[in-house]
Amino acid sequence: MRKLLIVIITAFMVVFHACETSEEISMGFDHEVPTYKVLTDSLLVQAGQTVELKVEVTDNAGLKKLVFSYGNWFLFESITLDESGNPKSYVFETSITVPDDAEKQWNEELIRNDGSKITIVQQYHKLILEATDINMNVRNIPIYIKVE
Repeated sequence: MRKLLIVIITAFMVVFHACETSEEISMGFDHEVPTYKVLTDSLLVQAGQTVELKVEVTDNAGLKKLVFSYGNWFLFESITLDESGNPKSYVFETSITVPDDAEKQWNEELIRNDGSKITIVQQYHKLILEATDINMNVRNIPIYIKVE
């Protein structure tokens, strides 16, 4: 009986000693989203103009995927960086043509946190570059374009 008690106590000690707290487990993982710097100077454009966009994206763990999109202008571009060895830094470059019928100003309805609605006059098109790192941390990078 005494041997059984010693075995049970030893087993509990091993189990409790081997277990990590959730904080210790969390500290072992990367929770930082990728950082960015928009390298394009001015994004005041004319309808029909071709615009060069350039964004530098970095992440200390490595980048997995970049997705650039804007539904109103039917823009979509996806880059998977697994084949490139998941670089820690990547300069995303693309060229877009602003549609001839691009809106210069429109009303947009927003819903506040309390549920109330407000209408604003919007003048900037918000293009999104979604950056995902190898640990699936995601950052949505806004790129604003104003059509004059």
